[in-house]
Amino acid sequence: MAKFHKAARQKLKASIMIEGLQGSGKSGLALLIAKALTDDWDKIYAIDTENRSLDLFQGIKMNTGDVFGEFNKVDLTIEDGYAPSNYLSLRDEAVKAGAEVIVMDSISHMWNRKGGLLDLVAEAQANGLDNYRSWGTEKNRREKELLNDIVRCKDAHTITTVRIKEKFGMEYDETKGKTAVVSLGEQQIQQDGLKYEPDLVLRMVNPGNMDGTNPTVYVIKSRYAILKTGEEYEITKELLTQLRGYLEEGIDPEVIFKEQRDQLIADIKDYCDTPTRKSIWKALKESSGFTGKLEDMPLSLMKELYKRLTEE
Repeated sequence: MAKFHKAARQKLKASIMIEGLQGSGKSGLALLIAKALTDDWDKIYAIDTENRSLDLFQGIKMNTGDVFGEFNKVDLTIEDGYAPSNYLSLRDEAVKAGAEVIVMDSISHMWNRKGGLLDLVAEAQANGLDNYRSWGTEKNRREKELLNDIVRCKDAHTITTVRIKEKFGMEYDETKGKTAVVSLGEQQIQQDGLKYEPDLVLRMVNPGNMDGTNPTVYVIKSRYAILKTGEEYEITKELLTQLRGYLEEGIDPEVIFKEQRDQLIADIKDYCDTPTRKSIWKALKESSGFTGKLEDMPLSLMKELYKRLTEE
């Protein structure tokens, strides 16, 4: 029987999902975060479903100035089939081999490609089952239950990538007096609701570049106190160090917030090195309604104004 005990921060194994359109930089960011969570490229194991695309990163310079090293990978192909159980078997092999970080790029295939769940359901329907019963076969029910196990692992950090697509629907247009096709926004190519399972879900905004331009992400969901839902972040070397510290050392989030604030203040001061930029910063500050000192500005507002400043 389980017993109550005092709650306390402990070392955490990351459960991170990165979503984005095809070619938006998900794979590169997954490897970048993976390297931040371990000191050894040889402790990174990747499951590649994207036509060996992870091989292309070998020896390429990262935005941090470091170079993508030699990591372990396996190519999961259409011949193997993309059933969730195949992903989990490979993950278990990686853990046994000593993996500290596991990258799955991408898990959309286990939903809509050969051997994935939709394919298994279609196969059951072809054998005469209706839609309800085709999802309820022993095999399909078991494979569906494995989906939630994919996005986290008690023995290793887990980083998954998932594609998104634009969703359309029909809506009546009163001005035209007819029904029209409208965009309903973007959705993951994966089971509805799976994105609520990981601890951190990021959407790609900008992939970054080897010239030092940092990737930018939008936080869709976060259980990590140092990253706020609904905010954009540049994935800097400093932020990755803070994330690792938060997960592995139990660092107080307030300490990390202070580090983020101090770094942002320094960046703003460095950027405002001309009269024109100083004037723009002053105008942005006034338009926000904030009248205090830079050091007293709320961190979220500081981030927003700095983003607008650098876009001018």
